[in-house]
Amino acid sequence: MMPSSPKLDYPLPSGYVFRAGVPDAATYCRLRRISGLTPRSVLAAQAGLPNTLYGVHVQHGSDVVGMGRMIGDASLFIHVVDIAVDPAHRGQGIGSAIIGAIMHHIRATIPAETYVSLMANGEAWQLYERFGFSSVMPDARGMAQWIHKQ
Repeated sequence: MMPSSPKLDYPLPSGYVFRAGVPDAATYCRLRRISGLTPRSVLAAQAGLPNTLYGVHVQHGSDVVGMGRMIGDASLFIHVVDIAVDPAHRGQGIGSAIIGAIMHHIRATIPAETYVSLMANGEAWQLYERFGFSSVMPDARGMAQWIHKQ
């Protein structure tokens, strides 16, 4: 269950509103595309977003300008995904607020221990390091495969 008011260790500037929950599928797809993440279809987003363990998004006026979520089994493994900030709103602390809220939620809700992972695109690893994430190389190597329905 998502709380109505996420814990913000990293406050946002005036005019930005932080909300628990994920945006609708079309907004999710738009934000992924404009932020430089791999575009996803609305159909895939509609199927996947309801399986979010915890999500947050940031609004500026009526526009969603940032988002992030966690997926997994809520105890043994959690994967942080979809950290995206509209390029026109970068540099405002939105990414830090999103990661901070997700990490606070994880620490406040896990029943024992959990392995929290993520994939850092581009230079985003610098943001994630500030929250305690570190490269797992050479002990492990992240691997992935895209599956497309024909």
